[in-house]
Amino acid sequence: MTAEGPVVVTMRTGVGRPRVKVTVAMDCVHIPYQRQKIVDAIRLSQNKQDYLYKVVRPYLSDTNKDATCPCPETQL
Repeated sequence: MTAEGPVVVTMRTGVGRPRVKVTVAMDCVHIPYQRQKIVDAIRLSQNKQDYLYKVVRPYLSDTNKDATCPCPETQL
């Protein structure tokens, strides 16, 4: 990658997903692109919810705790 122009990189949009090519611009150069479709969130496993609540939540600010790591029993 150089600062002289855009470059194409290859990335995956998720685990096990096929690789796609994306153009990255330097110095705020606008490159038109097709907006990616919105991917629906999947429900976290009970183990992951418990981990986030017990391990990660204590490190968050009070304003972010409920949105980021709610109590597992309150999740839909």
